[in-house]
Amino acid sequence: MRALILAAGSFGEAMRKGIEAGREPRLDVFEIAERLGADLLDFDDALKSTSLPVKATLKALGPSAALAMLGFLRRDNYDVILTTGEDIGIPLAALLRPTESPVAHALIAHTLAPKKKRIFFELFSVEKRIDHVLAYARTEERLMLDELGFEPEQVQRIYYHADDQFFRPSEEPPEPDLICAAGQLLRDYDCLAEAVRGLPVRVQIAAGSPWIQKELNPSHELPENVSWGKMNRYDLRALYARSALAVVPIKQNVYQTGIATILEMMSMGKCVIATRTIGQTDTIVDGVTGVYVPPHDPGALRAAIQKYLNAPEEAARIGRAAREFIEREAGLNLFVDRVIGAMERALAYRQQKILGHAPS
Repeated sequence: MRALILAAGSFGEAMRKGIEAGREPRLDVFEIAERLGADLLDFDDALKSTSLPVKATLKALGPSAALAMLGFLRRDNYDVILTTGEDIGIPLAALLRPTESPVAHALIAHTLAPKKKRIFFELFSVEKRIDHVLAYARTEERLMLDELGFEPEQVQRIYYHADDQFFRPSEEPPEPDLICAAGQLLRDYDCLAEAVRGLPVRVQIAAGSPWIQKELNPSHELPENVSWGKMNRYDLRALYARSALAVVPIKQNVYQTGIATILEMMSMGKCVIATRTIGQTDTIVDGVTGVYVPPHDPGALRAAIQKYLNAPEEAARIGRAAREFIEREAGLNLFVDRVIGAMERALAYRQQKILGHAPS
């Protein structure tokens, strides 16, 4: 299977060296590419391309569409193309739609709910050039099947992942009054700050994301027991290890915001307290592998924090169950296996369609 991966982001030599040195978690697209002997292109490849169509697309529509154009221009060299986000996958599908190219297309979709994305399905039927699509949330799976025109055999819901070799439980006991929180997108850190105000705890908020360059700053003055600052992945792992509890406060939304952070914390064997949003329902089993609280409810979050700080044995039990879940369902190697399987199914679906045996 001749495969091309179009990856959302910039993954340079510095990241490879960080992984080799044990200072960064393994990267899913690197692992998939190595397993398949696949070619891997990212935003940097689009930025440095000398192709006139790629340069024009970059100027008009940005790096995601430019990367889709770069992959489209090279389509004849491959049996299957994997796009790691709909920002690349939708433009690629739109480019492939009017062609008779036999190349298969597998997409990892994060959320197709926004109108600006759905319009491509409603007006241009781009689902006809997405042969297999992976969803992380039940809400996204239902959207694809019920509203976006995908056939059941095209859609697969899987768990996202954590690198369970990098994020692993520490043998050192946690600091009993330390709580960690991490991540950037749609975080409700105001809720967390209000929840811990006046409590005899220390809270370290590692506000940031390796995929978001813009810095996130507090929107209000923080309580004295709350610290704020961005961390690299190596230091973040150390913070997870030291913490008695891990919290992921999320603003209400329809997709799985916060899933990477939640799974990293679970992989460390932590009791994770997370917001149950419309989209964040499919990972934690409440009271078994983690704890859910309602959106923007400082009182409920405060009560959960106090409950599990005062019951460290129960928190440890939940943390052990969380780690077992990662090893059984959401480790990186399992994710790689599932994505490669999705690429193989995309290729089989495309070949059946060419022969006239798949829905058109």
